[in-house]
Amino acid sequence: MAKSTRGRVNAPGDGTSGLGMVVRFTPKARSEGVQQLEKGGFRVASSKDFRSAVAVPNDFDGADVQYFERFGIAIVRRDGERLKPMLQNAMQRKVVSAARPERSYRALGGPLTKRPGLAQATVGGVATHLDRDYLLGYRDAVNELVDRLLGRQGAEGLVARAAFEETSNTWGLQAVRAIEGELSGAGIKVAVLDTGFDETHQDFVGRSVTKKLFATRSSDGDVHGHGTHCIGTACGPLRPTSGPRYGIAHEAEIYAGKVLGDDGFGTDRSIIAGMEWALDEGCHVISMSLGAATQIGDAPSDDYEQIGQVCLDAGTLVVAAAGNESSRPQQINPVGSPANASTILGVGAVDRSFAPASFSCGGLNPGQEVDIAAPGVDIFSSLPDDKYDRWDGTSMATPHVAGVAALIAQSDPKFRGWALWARLIQLTKPLSSRARDVGKGLLQARGSGEV
Repeated sequence: MAKSTRGRVNAPGDGTSGLGMVVRFTPKARSEGVQQLEKGGFRVASSKDFRSAVAVPNDFDGADVQYFERFGIAIVRRDGERLKPMLQNAMQRKVVSAARPERSYRALGGPLTKRPGLAQATVGGVATHLDRDYLLGYRDAVNELVDRLLGRQGAEGLVARAAFEETSNTWGLQAVRAIEGELSGAGIKVAVLDTGFDETHQDFVGRSVTKKLFATRSSDGDVHGHGTHCIGTACGPLRPTSGPRYGIAHEAEIYAGKVLGDDGFGTDRSIIAGMEWALDEGCHVISMSLGAATQIGDAPSDDYEQIGQVCLDAGTLVVAAAGNESSRPQQINPVGSPANASTILGVGAVDRSFAPASFSCGGLNPGQEVDIAAPGVDIFSSLPDDKYDRWDGTSMATPHVAGVAALIAQSDPKFRGWALWARLIQLTKPLSSRARDVGKGLLQARGSGEV
């Protein structure tokens, strides 16, 4: 059953006016399905035709259908008069498994200063800007008081606040134990499907970087900054030019697929194209800090269930952000798509006290879980033009998981696909929060008994 399109996020310039239909063929009838579209007068462009191109023409390059052969999925231009009767016939003959409207997805993180209530407060009816460190200190003091009242002596919250001094390494790297040991991600390919990447950043000179553009009507560079920030966390340098170390897999090979446009929005066709490209390139990990909101009662997208399964069977782990639509404690929203697929590792965000981040979504719909938690608040990383900043979001938690996954994949060739997933879960540190919010626990690069 395809997920409902309720809750779709739209924004000016997100390109939703040109959305088509996502058609999933029955595995044994893929060729027949494509032939049926062609017989119906639809011009079909296969993704294999664009594998050598610098950019994938997601305006269909004049065709009516963009077909992703590895996944058995096609994006079809909306043409109700021709398409609807054809789909009905194909579904009756079990050539097509399902069809749904194409969706829009967005980047799931941003600067701290853009979060309502964080950068300013109202005093006597006047908006007053507050210092970030003051706010963080105030929050930590309140958290410590709550810990004491709840009897959490020795619990993770008090330990975390005492330990995280960011003189040499960001708190996120310390929390997930990424700075311990000799693993570097060498020989592992990490694909980050996002808003692109500024490979000219001073901290990435000389690194192995492969880029490809999938977003429609978009520049080649990272205008938004989200992709460069996420790649910084997953694969940033061992010794940055400025500030603390913020990157995990500092010798991994970077594959930057720009599936979200300059405005931070993308569609099924760009995301699926990016995932297929990552598989073709032999990437071991695919990181997607993007998503679309869901509602209570929505089912996961069977399309991404199938895509995730194909990736895992090929030895590739896909990790995705759980979503930022919550406003805890008043409102918790369900995990978004595609992270809610059971074949994609869904990542929730925690703050410095290891509590669920206020914005992080939870596993409210049956079988649509947060699988693992990682640091996602006040995360320092790279930005285009040799800059740095601290951002919030499940987007910031996801590349922590991708980076650690690269380290684990390097440690033993057997850790691929499902085995890599299982090892990540095995290494998690249990947290006091509900599994609905943090899954199996806090991501760890090493087990408690490893030295």
